Amino acid sequence: MKLGIVGCGTIGAEVARAVFAGKLSGYELCGFHDLNEKQATSLSRSLDGRVPVLTLEQLIEISDLVFEATAKAAMPDIVDRAIHHRKSVVTMSVGGFVDRPDLIEKAEAHGVNLFLPSGALGGIDALLAGKEAGLERVMLTTTKNPRSLQGAPYLINKGITLDGIDKPMVIFTGTAREAIEGFPANANVAITLSIAGIGMDRTSVVIIADPEIKRTKQEIFAEGPFGIIHTITEGIVAPGNARTGYLAILSAIAVLRRLACSIRVGT
Repeated sequence: MKLGIVGCGTIGAEVARAVFAGKLSGYELCGFHDLNEKQATSLSRSLDGRVPVLTLEQLIEISDLVFEATAKAAMPDIVDRAIHHRKSVVTMSVGGFVDRPDLIEKAEAHGVNLFLPSGALGGIDALLAGKEAGLERVMLTTTKNPRSLQGAPYLINKGITLDGIDKPMVIFTGTAREAIEGFPANANVAITLSIAGIGMDRTSVVIIADPEIKRTKQEIFAEGPFGIIHTITEGIVAPGNARTGYLAILSAIAVLRRLACSIRVGT
């Protein structure tokens, strides 16, 4: 399967290296694209220059599967173009669905597969199963070190500074839709949870800044006729990138492995 990677940052680069090293059988890297062409070129050179740097249109045209790892603002156009060319997409920047919820229906109408990795969340399988009986309440509590939250639009707009805090501080409560708008680099998991569950406007989100926390903590609480789902995931950040969870990278690789495998475990 020809795999084209759009977005050559931490996640895209790690996926590329996994494929190039033969850790993901069934795939062939066919091209890279990034708005920062130097970043794409650097990744290509690190892989002996065998993978070409292409325009977005060129990459989508020759790919069997497009892997998107860019940003909330860039994702909709990438997915839209892939749908137009009827190419399946693994998308990491699920926050983009807030601005373009029609993309999900458009993909279904065109027979295009969209794959959304669970990222840093545990319990998505249980949530999907519980949804069959009905979900009455879904809440996500995210606890992060202040350094990974710096620069978030919500903090800037509210004039909130996290410098020097010495104990856990609740910095946001609201819906998943509000969370991704205020924390576009931190709240993709809230949108993944929303799409799997009861939607962006019914999913509650709490974000906590904790200067003592060593691992990013994602806690899901869901309730319905099936009972209660309560999961806690504590993940380390990716080496060299405090804004990306290592588990999100592994989740992306796991999705690709699952797509190429005839045996599938889980809901």
